Amino acid sequence: MMEAARHISEEARILLTSLRTGPPDIAHGTLVQNLINLRHSVKQQDPSSSSSSSSSTLKKQCCYVLPFLDVIRDPRAAGPHTLTALRSLYRLLDRKSVQLSNQDEGYSVAMSNLMEGVLACRFEQTDVGNDEAVEMAIADLLSLVIGLDEQREMDPVIIMEGFNTVFVTRNTFVHSPALCYHFEEVLGAFVRHLFGSIHVGKSAAACRMILDFLVNQLLHTPMNLEDGNMSGSELMASALHDATRILSLRLIQSSLRFAWETVNDDNDDNNKSTCKIDLVAHDKGPILKIIQDNLCLSILMVGQGIWAYQDPTTDAVPGMISIRVLSEICSTVSVLWSLPQLRSQLKLQFENIFSGFYQRALALLRRLPVPIDSGTFHANQIFDTEVEIILESLVDLLYLHDKSNDGCALGTFETLFATFDCDLLRSDIATSLVVELSRCCGGNIDEYGQTMPLDRPAGMSRFSSTVSESSLPNTPTRDSIRTNLSVSSASFNMISEDETQLRHVPAHLRELCAEALLGITKSLFAVPSKPSEDVTEKMRNAILLELEDVKKRKRLTRQATELFNQKPSSGIAFLMEYGIVTMPVTPKSVVKFLRNGIVLGLDKRKVGEYLGEAGKSPQAGKSPPDWERDWFHKETLKEYCASFHFKGQALLDCLRMFLTSFRLPGEAQQIDRILQAFAESAALQCLESKDLFSSDAKKASDAAYLLSFSIIMLNTDLHNRNIRPDRKMKVEDFIKNNTDYGRDIMDPDKTFPREFLAGIYQSIRDEEIRTMGEGADGVMTFERWKDILRGDDHRVPDLPTSCSDGMRQLIAENVWMPIFSAIRGFWSVPNDTALDRGNLNRSGMLGSQGARLGMDLSMSMLRGLRNLSRLDIFQDLFVRLCLCTGLIGDYMNDSVERTSSFVDSVERQSAVIVVIKICAECGDLIGLEGWKCVFALLFELRDLKLIVGDYSRKKRRSLLVETDEDFLRPDARREWEMCIVKECFEATFGKKSSKSKKSRKGGFFNALIFGPPSPASPINDNNPSASNEQTPHLKLSEHGKEELLLWDDSAPSDTEDEYPTINNHESLSLGSHFEKILIQENQTVNNGPVTVTGLETFDDTHVLQLSPRARVRKRLELVCEFSSILSETRFYDISDLKILVTALIDLIHGTVVMIGHSRVPIILSPASEALSEVWLCEITLKNRDRIGTIWEPMLKDHYMTKLIGKEGDLFTKPVVSIIPALEKRVTGLLRICYHNIHRKDVNNQLLETLECLYTPDGVVQSLSDTNLNLNKQISEGLWRICRDVDALNLIDNQGWDVLLGLIQYCASHGEKLNVTKGGRVGVLCDDDPALQAFRCIHLMLRSNELRDAVPFRIVHSIRTLIKSGEQNNCPKLSIAGLDLLSLLHARLQSLISRSSENKNDDDIVFWANCWLSIVEGMAEASNSKYSNTRHHSISMFTDSLVDRHGQNIPIADLCRLLNAVCLPMAQSRMSELTENETSMSFENDEVMIELELCISAIFKPFLHYLRRLSANPKDLETVWLSMISVVSHLLNQETQHNTANNKSNKISLEQLNATKHLAAEHLRNAITILISKGIIAREAKYADDISSLTWTAIDRVPYLEKYSKDWKDSATLQADGK
Repeated sequence: MMEAARHISEEARILLTSLRTGPPDIAHGTLVQNLINLRHSVKQQDPSSSSSSSSSTLKKQCCYVLPFLDVIRDPRAAGPHTLTALRSLYRLLDRKSVQLSNQDEGYSVAMSNLMEGVLACRFEQTDVGNDEAVEMAIADLLSLVIGLDEQREMDPVIIMEGFNTVFVTRNTFVHSPALCYHFEEVLGAFVRHLFGSIHVGKSAAACRMILDFLVNQLLHTPMNLEDGNMSGSELMASALHDATRILSLRLIQSSLRFAWETVNDDNDDNNKSTCKIDLVAHDKGPILKIIQDNLCLSILMVGQGIWAYQDPTTDAVPGMISIRVLSEICSTVSVLWSLPQLRSQLKLQFENIFSGFYQRALALLRRLPVPIDSGTFHANQIFDTEVEIILESLVDLLYLHDKSNDGCALGTFETLFATFDCDLLRSDIATSLVVELSRCCGGNIDEYGQTMPLDRPAGMSRFSSTVSESSLPNTPTRDSIRTNLSVSSASFNMISEDETQLRHVPAHLRELCAEALLGITKSLFAVPSKPSEDVTEKMRNAILLELEDVKKRKRLTRQATELFNQKPSSGIAFLMEYGIVTMPVTPKSVVKFLRNGIVLGLDKRKVGEYLGEAGKSPQAGKSPPDWERDWFHKETLKEYCASFHFKGQALLDCLRMFLTSFRLPGEAQQIDRILQAFAESAALQCLESKDLFSSDAKKASDAAYLLSFSIIMLNTDLHNRNIRPDRKMKVEDFIKNNTDYGRDIMDPDKTFPREFLAGIYQSIRDEEIRTMGEGADGVMTFERWKDILRGDDHRVPDLPTSCSDGMRQLIAENVWMPIFSAIRGFWSVPNDTALDRGNLNRSGMLGSQGARLGMDLSMSMLRGLRNLSRLDIFQDLFVRLCLCTGLIGDYMNDSVERTSSFVDSVERQSAVIVVIKICAECGDLIGLEGWKCVFALLFELRDLKLIVGDYSRKKRRSLLVETDEDFLRPDARREWEMCIVKECFEATFGKKSSKSKKSRKGGFFNALIFGPPSPASPINDNNPSASNEQTPHLKLSEHGKEELLLWDDSAPSDTEDEYPTINNHESLSLGSHFEKILIQENQTVNNGPVTVTGLETFDDTHVLQLSPRARVRKRLELVCEFSSILSETRFYDISDLKILVTALIDLIHGTVVMIGHSRVPIILSPASEALSEVWLCEITLKNRDRIGTIWEPMLKDHYMTKLIGKEGDLFTKPVVSIIPALEKRVTGLLRICYHNIHRKDVNNQLLETLECLYTPDGVVQSLSDTNLNLNKQISEGLWRICRDVDALNLIDNQGWDVLLGLIQYCASHGEKLNVTKGGRVGVLCDDDPALQAFRCIHLMLRSNELRDAVPFRIVHSIRTLIKSGEQNNCPKLSIAGLDLLSLLHARLQSLISRSSENKNDDDIVFWANCWLSIVEGMAEASNSKYSNTRHHSISMFTDSLVDRHGQNIPIADLCRLLNAVCLPMAQSRMSELTENETSMSFENDEVMIELELCISAIFKPFLHYLRRLSANPKDLETVWLSMISVVSHLLNQETQHNTANNKSNKISLEQLNATKHLAAEHLRNAITILISKGIIAREAKYADDISSLTWTAIDRVPYLEKYSKDWKDSATLQADGK
């Protein structure tokens, strides 16, 4: 206490010192004496003593501060004196030397007395600085007092007075920023202390008064209506008004935060947030009422000030508030929204804020006209700045996510959707917001997928009338009303339309719109946390089902409004049909639809027409529905008027409110009925009914009717621009016309006062009655706000507390179409059917922003839908995005135009990147139509040569490269491609193209840029496509795809590509990464060195030399991993893999892409069809472990259909059109086979399909003899299959049949070698089909693993190989084939022997047949035109016959072989050699060798098998006589040669004689053996036995006469036993 006393005494001394410096009346006056007394009393009195008198207590409490207050209140005190008193008092309170208390406790002072004393401050103003300091001190002291009142016991009125004082002082010193800042801090402290403790003491009442004061500042502060023509004083006043609004809004924001902030409940285990105050408490209710009724209205009306009176027909600059005020309005809305407890009580308010503020701003933004002068340009610039602030606020709101502790709370957009879009009586705020954002981004589709109409330029509706002043009656009557109502209504409803062209939304505002849409998608598709435990799954599902039902009913109601706008009765019938309106229909239910349907698009004009209709009366035999009856219309109009709350309002306000909900019709009788019903409803409820209208209901309604009509006519007259100002109705005229309506209407003692009518006139003059649009199409008025706040008792669906996947899916269903429309707007794609390349955007680098925004938005949508598992929407959106690339659909331009169109549009390139990126990320989800689009897109890129080809310096894998080595060698590949190109040229133009034909775009430069066909070698005349030299077989279309034949060809500019490393940081989105590439590329080109000397190296100029196509190819390759499309398929589920394969097969066979109900055709070039076969093979190989599941149902049918079926017919298409795809189809099939031949589950099925390659009716067989044959490819594939010997062990008998058939095909289709004039033969190429067949057979027969696996049917393939060598002038191949037969024969011997030992007769017969086939094949080669082949054949044949295992061959087969094969072969060869029947040239040594071999072939097998033959005399006789016949033919040659001196015979007489001698010796030896065996005797036993026939044949040969006697003697001796 001593410290407090000392402090009081010290502060009094300081104040005394200040006063003594003043004038004498101050320095020695009462003020100084009071301070001296205070110092004396402090020293003498004990503050702790109590007093019994309340008055003495109050006096004692004031005595310690009263001297200070006296100085403060004394007007004689100068500013420094007052300032010192205020600061002293501040220090006393701040250090608590003086306590604020209503109790007598120590040195205390009553709070109210202190506040009243400070507020009564008066002083002599001498110096500006001191005066300002005094004002600051007063404010500080007031703030301190409020802060020290912890129990809030102070009178709220005094608090409000203090707050008002500081507020006014702040506005007084608005010119000083420092003072303003200080006063604002003080006001902020007021708000912080009071609203922060609103639940304590009397704070609630003070807070209500302060909040009401601040809101009134917004409502009643004048707005600038014509700030373009203001004077200096007006500008200062405008600045003051803006400063007042800004301060009020900031203080309102602070008050809301402090009053409705949430606090954590420490007693709650879940640590949930609760509100500090109870919103419905009786003392806090008025605060909520102020916010609901006044604050939200003031925010909306002040915010709409930027466009409320915007009119492009005037020179006034739009906007009545500064952008700083607008920014604070947006902040206030954000604060209101960020307080969940408060937000839940402001549903109606937020509905109108979002629709009338945000959506309205967006609607006007896209409807601004193109500036035609500086005024319009300036107006648009100001409006853009204002909208930018609004959009920034909207972005903040949409990105805001109310994350509670469980992490499942609804975000802003989800809350809007659940609160408004899922409420039948609320407008679709969320979806409408998305639609408006998308339209600002260039979209034109609503949430239902319907194309929206074009916008009209923004402008305010104006009244326009040709009604003159003389046409208006002086006093309105019923007759005059019916005459003029029609004209008045037409004027009232007239809207001026401006056909001015609309401008594009500026880029920076489009950026903000896109950011808002991205905020929506990120909030909507955010990864959900675990659901709240307070809500069960069953409850969540029930809520979701209810919301879905409401949304469905709301959609039906919207459809009903559309029908109603066309024909009201149809709309009502629709409502009844779908149960929106219950049966039977009542006027009340129809009124509910008319009132609530406005927010769903109900046309106010149609509502007025329906209300004014008289209805139909019943007729005989025909009764109209109830809602069309006259009584129903009458009751509906009555119920409609009764739905308004007219009680306690002036008639003018009632009329304004009434006319905001509909538009008056144009027919006079309809207007009459409406106004009459209005008058009957409002006459007894309005304020005038108490004093001005008659107590009689009929008279009151008539007076209200006439006055209402007069008001409407006055409104038309005053605001009709067609009426000159001097002819407009004056106030005196209006008063005169409406003062007294006569005794039939008004009571004798009642007339309308002059002041009353003058007030109506002034109100109409200042603010016309306007029937504005609703939501984004109108402007909020007081009357409309009152009507909006009318009570409704409908049940709102339970708002979910968390956003489940089901909730997100419901939202996604309603927003994905507008968002997709925005993406199309960014990419400048007008609509789904815009497939003409010429109509698509060609923005070049200027479209980088649109490309980036479209990419980011589309990626966000697709990834979000994927995470939501809404595959139906995901796939539909993906297909539509594919169409945005412009690469799919009808191709009406040639490749040059299509390439140029794509290269010039970075938006289309960005669409391609998105498609490829999504396909790589989740290709298993894009569906059948999605894969069709992806493949069609890639094929078009290939046709335009925009996919990087394969060359060694590229590290990345290209889609134009097969994973396996090519089936053709490089030189063979070049030759084959040249042949195709040549064939295409001749099939198109004929061998001699006519000069008169219309030439297509091409020539040297086209070839230089786009890759011309290479020079081709001559083709075979057998090619059917070139059979007609004059008539082209290949018809060219506009797109020219028929000429694209080579699937892996690259543009010449491919060699220019360089790939610098550009790292895509994780912080960059896909769109930003692509934009970064564009920027770097542009900087490189623009800032690069300029080559002017001609001495620069390639390294200095290569970047600047890149062609546009090379740059695009470079961009795509840097961002897109094309190869991953195929590589990622190995991770797909089998069902998804089947979809992918089906899509590719469908494209090959010809298909369309389905988009909704639209069909988009896909056209493939021959090259793209070939590429599709390559990809089909690659996909199959990457999934070879699952090939069994996709082979039988899809791949097999595809290959069989294309290679054998009708589609494979050569006559359906020109040959050259099917060759590229056919090659890759064949090689793909072979690749699949040799990669999977080791798979036991599918290898036989795969090999079975290879039969279509050599079947006679197949496509391949049809082309086998042309230059475009695929023999080399097939043979290479065959070799790759056969070299896997381990896998060949796994195939079954049928598989071997197919494989051997293919070997036989290849063996028969070798290339024919040229023979020189000297008889020299060329060498087979390594890739010759016949040589490949030999390799396969050789490997099979030499492999130990296949010793018991290779079927002996392979002999047919070997025999075909031997024949092929003969036909193709390759004797070495025939000899190699004979060696293979010998090898096969050696393997067969053991099998025959084994079967014989086992005494298996069936096996013996089987192997015997195989053995016979082998030796027959050896014998066939004896007819070769090459001697070495013949020698080899005869020698091997003879050796095979005398093999020891031949003993197991059945005797019948053996005899047949000797008679049918061996002897005819020997006779044929000997006759040819001796008679020279052919043109073959023989060497003498070769002839002798061959003759010896033939003689040996005759006798050696016979003697070898003589023992077995003797067992069957009949067979022996047949063989022996045949042998004698052959030898006799040889020996009889002597006579021919000796008699005919044939000079052409090249065999000499000596050689012939030597041959005969050799034959005779072999014959003698054989006869000797037969005689020794007793088979031949000297004398025959009977006439036709073997002995008789033998000697008879010998006797016929002259050459044997000298041997015959000796042979017979030998037989005689043998018979005699000597």
